[in-house]
Amino acid sequence: MPKQYADIVWNPAHHRSNGEKQPAVCGLQDIDYQVPAAVRGIDMLLAKFRGESYRSEVCISPSQEVPMPTLSKKLSEAKIAFVTDGGLVPRGNPDNMTPVGSDKFCIYSFLGKDTLMPEEYEVSHQGYDNKYVTEDPNRLVPLDAARKAETAGRIRKVSDTFYSTAGVMVSVENSQEFGRKIAVSLRESETDGVILTSTCGTSSRCGAYIACEIERVGIPVVHVTNLTQISEWAGCSRILRGNNISHVFGRPELPPEQEYEWRERLFNKALELLASVPDDNSCLIVNMEQ
Repeated sequence: MPKQYADIVWNPAHHRSNGEKQPAVCGLQDIDYQVPAAVRGIDMLLAKFRGESYRSEVCISPSQEVPMPTLSKKLSEAKIAFVTDGGLVPRGNPDNMTPVGSDKFCIYSFLGKDTLMPEEYEVSHQGYDNKYVTEDPNRLVPLDAARKAETAGRIRKVSDTFYSTAGVMVSVENSQEFGRKIAVSLRESETDGVILTSTCGTSSRCGAYIACEIERVGIPVVHVTNLTQISEWAGCSRILRGNNISHVFGRPELPPEQEYEWRERLFNKALELLASVPDDNSCLIVNMEQ
């Protein structure tokens, strides 16, 4: 049986030189956290209503200028890998993935698997309703659909590993650092393209910045998220709207066979998008029905 522990656990704390300080976040270190967040929020709302000056506590980074990479070979010759910010981990959470503000990502093997079985996986993530992915992990990482594409020759190979973190409340800086490290690993494993799945708002933000860093090294990424505006703002090149933040590759209301057929169609749409190149290098945003 393939091993279920992480091949790599990356923690930024282990990679800092002695005495190096964390960067200040947007200059907001002087916020008075003794005042409850609800009170601070109402004060800002009232100030905005009155036309008075106020300062937001949320700093939005401008979208990144990331050249759109293209597949270096035919889709049928490509190796495809999965990345997710949805906190999918082996049962028992062997590497203690924290459910909020994770400071690491892990790489897990699914060598020899044709599908992800619910008894083998769990979710460590507090940003969305986990029950749907717990019932069927393929609703987050659609290995079953990818294997079908592999068997049919639509792609050459599904990577033997997937990358996972819990993206909720992860800072932009850590998200980008995760992306840089994941990009190095993907290049070393000769990955040609990536399907990256996201969940809630801040988690989709984390996934979007990871995707951008992977694309910086020339590997095309399809970001599958229900929150496409977040992905577009971050600067992602190829965005596919998923079904729901709790199950981007799932339709739990359908019978299992029909849900699988739907997931297969969505995955094939992701592959089509991965191979697409717009004439003007603009962002591609696609819905299932398109």
